[in-house]
Amino acid sequence: MKSLSLSLLFFVSCSTILFSLQASAVFADDEEDMEALQRALNQQVLDRPFDPGDRAAVDKYLEESLKKGVKPVESPPPGWRPGWTCANLTYSFRWYRNCLYYHHYYGYYWPYP
Repeated sequence: MKSLSLSLLFFVSCSTILFSLQASAVFADDEEDMEALQRALNQQVLDRPFDPGDRAAVDKYLEESLKKGVKPVESPPPGWRPGWTCANLTYSFRWYRNCLYYHHYYGYYWPYP
């Protein structure tokens, strides 16, 4: 039992030491490094195009909703701007799908708030 406790204590101590040594590599020390990391992350996000997922599933949703006579969501999503289309709703699949259905149902996009 004593050897198990010592082994556990040794493991925890080694893990703590290894984590503290790696922490300096993971966390930037100064503001310039943090800004550079943030710019790199932002660029990675912007380089990846919006993927709405399975377009066939969205089309199926549109067809089923039309058959059931479901009215689309009447209010635009938060932040809706003049001149926007469904392609601008890259932050939420649900709003993207709702936008496509609204446009398909009425033939135009949401009015501006």
